[in-house]
Amino acid sequence: MAAADPAAADPFFRVLRERHPDVDVVLLPPTRVRPADADAWTGDPEAVADDALEALRVLGVALGTDLPVAVRFWKHHEEAAQQHLTVATSFPAPGREVPELRRVGQALLDLGWRAAPLERQERPTLEAFRDGHRLVARVVEGGVELVLTSRPVADAAWSEDGDRS
Repeated sequence: MAAADPAAADPFFRVLRERHPDVDVVLLPPTRVRPADADAWTGDPEAVADDALEALRVLGVALGTDLPVAVRFWKHHEEAAQQHLTVATSFPAPGREVPELRRVGQALLDLGWRAAPLERQERPTLEAFRDGHRLVARVVEGGVELVLTSRPVADAAWSEDGDRS
């Protein structure tokens, strides 16, 4: 007896097979997500969020500007059972974008971040790391954009109801 066609169980692939019988449909088994990194946070995810937002607040104070949180969301890692908070913000600096980016870099170094320019970018960009967080600052039209990615948080740290920011 022939094995059941796995493509027949899926509506998309069933129609594809009907319309194109000459095409071989190969369904691969789902990939297994590896466990969270050994250094992924397993405590309260809000502690990581608070730490990341505090890092941005301190940077804003060092720069003498308010850094509003424009975008804040948790992103799941495709390859591991962990998530990280992504926070985006920017500040205006029309006509002074590159000097302001240099000032951001110096402020990050003064605050204990490891910071360096990123090569081969479309616009001047720097990358900085501290306490597992990563911050990318780049020149944009009329200012500087900052994107902070928090250290990873293990999926196991989330409550059973999937509560997220």
